[in-house]
Amino acid sequence: MDWRVTELSGNKFFQPEFDIFINREIESFSLSQHTHDFIEISFVEEGSGFHYIEDQMIPIKRGDLFVIPIGTSHVFRPSSRDKQLVIYNCIFKVELLEQLRSVISEASMLYRFLYEAPPASVKWLHYQDKFDKFLNIVLNMYREFINKSPCYEYLMMGQLIQVLAMLQRYECDGSLVSTPSNNMDDAILYIHDHFAMNITVQQVAERSFMSPSHFQRLFKKTSGVTFMQYLQNIRIQRCCELLKSTELSIQEAANQVGYQDMKFFHALFRRKTGVTPRQYRKSSQDNEEHSFGASEQKVI
Repeated sequence: MDWRVTELSGNKFFQPEFDIFINREIESFSLSQHTHDFIEISFVEEGSGFHYIEDQMIPIKRGDLFVIPIGTSHVFRPSSRDKQLVIYNCIFKVELLEQLRSVISEASMLYRFLYEAPPASVKWLHYQDKFDKFLNIVLNMYREFINKSPCYEYLMMGQLIQVLAMLQRYECDGSLVSTPSNNMDDAILYIHDHFAMNITVQQVAERSFMSPSHFQRLFKKTSGVTFMQYLQNIRIQRCCELLKSTELSIQEAANQVGYQDMKFFHALFRRKTGVTPRQYRKSSQDNEEHSFGASEQKVI
């Protein structure tokens, strides 16, 4: 099944002679899953939701921080239309890495991730800011960018260095979130490969050699949501991409992600996204070019 992964160019965001950009986004369903030609550090300031990154769906909440390199596809989504998800996105050009090399320890995972070839399984870094230590740095960086007072570029460069230094410290105190293999990996991979089919928790539990009740407990502990919530989120996310990137009718798009009951599908889609599929398709084309780049022009 095909859905579009768009590519964002840093040329849309970076100002001449300055290689750092930051914005504050209230996430919705308007932006497609995308790759980019810059390095991104994303910080969850408020709310909860999901980070669709490559072929995974990661539950997120306040304090989660991701480092996302060139070529890794991702998008943030709120958990529902009634839940606000606020993300700060700090991006910088890859050319800036040479200037930053001296502040990153060669022994750190961050160094290996940015300057060397990390293991194939490491396509992003995920940290948890348990005590809001990043929050003030990110807020100050955003204020400098919005106000553009004299010498703001130097202050933002210093704040980016602070963030990178803190990330290395977080590796030492256990705030780098590991993603070791566990016996849920095959189940989650199976869901991503077969979400359009009529799969059930009983079926996936049997594949994992567990009882359905034990499987559901372990699945929720691993993913943060129930099996059915996970399956529905994947289906609606993929349907959003089909509505944006193809000429399929709404019914054909629903059928391709596994829904035959259109009444149920319409109710679920609206509950997850806050709009009908028809409204989503109509508005997404207008919003696509502006969703990531439009900073909230407000001094906080």
